[in-house]
Amino acid sequence: MPRRLVIGLAVLLPTGLVVTRALSLPRHEAPGQAASPDPIAKPLQTSHEPRQRGVALGLFAEDVSFSYAPLLQEIVALGASHVALVIPLYQTNGASTELRLHTRLSPTLETVADTVRAAQRLGLEVTLFPIVRLLSPRTPTEWRGTLAPSDREAWFASYGQIVGDLASLATLTGATRLVVGSELSTLDSDLPRWKNLISLIRAVYSGTLVYSSNWDHYQDAALFELVDEIGVVGYFGLRDAKGPSDVSALAARWRQIERQIEFNLSRFDKPFVLTELGYRSRAGATAEPWDETSGGTPDLDEQRRGFEAFRLAWTAPDSTHARLDGVYIWNWYGYGGPGTTSYTPRDKPAAQTIKQILRDLEVP
Repeated sequence: MPRRLVIGLAVLLPTGLVVTRALSLPRHEAPGQAASPDPIAKPLQTSHEPRQRGVALGLFAEDVSFSYAPLLQEIVALGASHVALVIPLYQTNGASTELRLHTRLSPTLETVADTVRAAQRLGLEVTLFPIVRLLSPRTPTEWRGTLAPSDREAWFASYGQIVGDLASLATLTGATRLVVGSELSTLDSDLPRWKNLISLIRAVYSGTLVYSSNWDHYQDAALFELVDEIGVVGYFGLRDAKGPSDVSALAARWRQIERQIEFNLSRFDKPFVLTELGYRSRAGATAEPWDETSGGTPDLDEQRRGFEAFRLAWTAPDSTHARLDGVYIWNWYGYGGPGTTSYTPRDKPAAQTIKQILRDLEVP
C-alpha cells in the first residue's frame, strides 16, 4: 500500500526556541503512474534575473560546535551574491539502498537551518546542495556517479525522505534553491521515479529546483526535463597530463568546451549554471580537476591559472558567452594557504582571480 510521508523538522528560530513543524506530503506513486501535481509546474525559460555570483561552502565540520559564520563573511568579502551549502548524505556503497545524515560527517538539520539564516543575514541567497557519499566503496572507481542500488524503489524512497526534509527546511528558512541531485549519472534517466520524487518536493517547496549533472554526462541527463535550472559541474580537463598549462592554452580549451556546452544544451530553454567550478592547488590540477585523491605537489599558481583561463573564456568583458546564468566556486571550506593541495582558494592567489570572476558576473 502506498504510504504517506510525514516530515518532522526541528528548526531553530531567531529567538533561540526550537519549534517542531510537521509537513505532510502526498502519496508516493508507483513508478509509471501519473504523479499529481505535474512536477514541471514553472515556466521553463531563460532567466532574466541577475547572474548567480556563487561560492560553495561544504558543511563538512565534524565539530558540532563549529560555526560557519566567519567563512560566510569571507565569501561575502569575495563579492558573492549566492552561496551553495553542501550537505553530505551517506550510504555504505554503490549497491546500498539506505541513505542517512551521518552523525559525525554530516550537519544536523538544525545546523543547516542556522547556517541558512547566517548567510541570509549577510545578504546571500542560499542554495541547499545535498551530495551522496560512500562510506565503504567496493572499488576505487565506485562513487555517486556509478550507483547501482540493489533495489531502486527502496533507494529512491530513502533518498526522497532526506531530500524531502531539506525541501521542508528550505521552505521554513526561505532558501532560494534546492539541488534535487548531484552527479547521479546512473540514476538520472529514471524519470518515472524522479517525477514522483519531484512532485513530493514541489508539494512543500515552491523555490527553484536544480539538477547538477557530472561534467562527462550532462549531454545525457534526462532529469534536466523536470527541473527549473540546468546545473553542470565544471571539472572538464583542460589539457593532457604533459600538455601546456599556460593561461592562453587553458583558455583556448575552455572556449572549445563552452561551444560544446552551448550546442548540447541548446534544446533547453532554461537557465544554465555551473554548479561547481574548482581546481586543487597542486601540479596537474588543470589536467584532471575532478581528482580528489590525496597527495601531490603543491602548485598554487596552477590553481590560479585554471580560474584565470575560465575567466577569459566565460566572464571577461571581451568574452562572447551569453548563456551562463551563474557559477559556484568549489569550495570555500578548508584551511587553505601556501603548501596545501586542497580545492579551497582561501589565502591563495586564486582568490583574487575569483574576485574578478564574481565582479565580471555582476555586469549584465
